[in-house]
Amino acid sequence: MKKIMLAAIAAAMLAGSAPALAQVEYRIPGIVDNSGPFADLSKHLVARDAVFKWWNDTTGKKLGITLTVKNYDSRYDGTVVASLWPGILSENKPVLAMGLGGADVAALQQRLPRDKVPVLYAPPGYGYSWLPDQWLFNIRPSYTHEWAAALLWFAQQNPQKRPLKVAFMSTQASPAFVDIVNGLTKYIKTTLEPKGIATVVATEWVEIQPVDVSSPMKKIIDAKADIIMGTANTTLAAAALRAQQLHGVNIPTIASPWHTIWPLAQAMKSYAPWEGHFVVTGIAPTTDKSTKAWQFYQTLAKQYGLPAEWNPLNVLGISQGLMAVRTIEHTAKRVGADKITGEAVYETLTTTKFTEDELMGILPDVTFSKEAPFRLTGKVKIETVKDGKYALATPEWVPVPADITKW
Repeated sequence: MKKIMLAAIAAAMLAGSAPALAQVEYRIPGIVDNSGPFADLSKHLVARDAVFKWWNDTTGKKLGITLTVKNYDSRYDGTVVASLWPGILSENKPVLAMGLGGADVAALQQRLPRDKVPVLYAPPGYGYSWLPDQWLFNIRPSYTHEWAAALLWFAQQNPQKRPLKVAFMSTQASPAFVDIVNGLTKYIKTTLEPKGIATVVATEWVEIQPVDVSSPMKKIIDAKADIIMGTANTTLAAAALRAQQLHGVNIPTIASPWHTIWPLAQAMKSYAPWEGHFVVTGIAPTTDKSTKAWQFYQTLAKQYGLPAEWNPLNVLGISQGLMAVRTIEHTAKRVGADKITGEAVYETLTTTKFTEDELMGILPDVTFSKEAPFRLTGKVKIETVKDGKYALATPEWVPVPADITKW
């Protein structure tokens, strides 16, 4: 018995003195805008950094991996990104990076397959980047896909004996804005109009930062539009709302959460002017606090330094961070913690189904293909203002249409 006890004590002492699991460090660069046109947006996207702290503290230390994020200010300028990128590669030897938007897409899209570095993007994608075998990955479908889902849902909620009359108000000053209009127009004309679901009755192009759009709004009103799409920045959206108020009408708009209702209601100190308008998002909506996403947000805010402001842009950043850490996690389990490469990460992204549960309810199930740099399938949540309150329009995820073709 004495020998058994001594052996047990010795074993315990050896276990207690055993070295901790060696940690392999991977440095993940992030493109941000601290001093350019999207600085206000970018300051929220770095909420993703809190996700890395959480993952390192929970899953990473079990796998023997530490992920270190370093952000680089691009000023949302493609030439700055192009000049920074060689240094980013040399300094970090990245197996994965996190992008910001169109400026770095333009700078990096052609060279990433050679550099063997996949780059993740949080916002929806654009049709003009629809090329196969890309190393850019939008974790959301395109704006056209998401907004088409909301348009179909709206048509189902407002059944009538004629096609839904759709109007666009947007700007030709940005290819991104034009792309949304082009994609939706093609889908309506080639797919929805033949089915009698919807038709385009007006397309009005305005300045990218308009002061007054009362004249083009009058044309939309005269066309008897049921819904307006294309207001893809806050200045344009505010001008459209003022023009509607001037003409004494309230035609619903469909946009993304950071374009209309939420940011402008913060400035107006009221949601009431947006009564009956809609936003659509492929990530967890901030109007629902009964979800796993909300609980996860609280964990990040209370334990990992995330500002305790539950808003669409912070959630956007969190979605990007979650996809990054889960991609590294799946790759480590497949090839080993110390054998992760950019090519291995690319293989993970193109072959793995990421579940809503492991993405903490921030995203629905995510799968990628090599056909396009953005997802061609997915689900969205739709929010609105009802009785002066910002709320879910429907509690369920709404599927993205599967019949959208390249535009």
